[in-house]
Amino acid sequence: MSKEEKPKRTTLRERVLQNISADGFEGGDRDIPVVARMNKRVVETLDSLVAIGVFKSRSEAAAALVEGAISSREDLFEDIRKQAKSLGKQQDDAMKDAQEAILGKLK
Repeated sequence: MSKEEKPKRTTLRERVLQNISADGFEGGDRDIPVVARMNKRVVETLDSLVAIGVFKSRSEAAAALVEGAISSREDLFEDIRKQAKSLGKQQDDAMKDAQEAILGKLK
């Protein structure tokens, strides 16, 4: 590396987003809006991260921090997703049984 060439500095935002993408949240468009109520302290923290240029918006900050939290325990959340899917199937089966029982009596 010559004297004129400086190593590229990465911003905190770039490092956070890069860390998240390395943990399984790469490249996905954030096209699904989620509304969340947060306390004043959390919003002030998000606003501070935006104010110092870590993130472009509250939305980006909140999304990155949530994604980071989930990706840090991906194994646990994968199990939760599997259990929720299984529970959904059990609920569907129970609903079908209930409908058959009720509609069968009405015939």
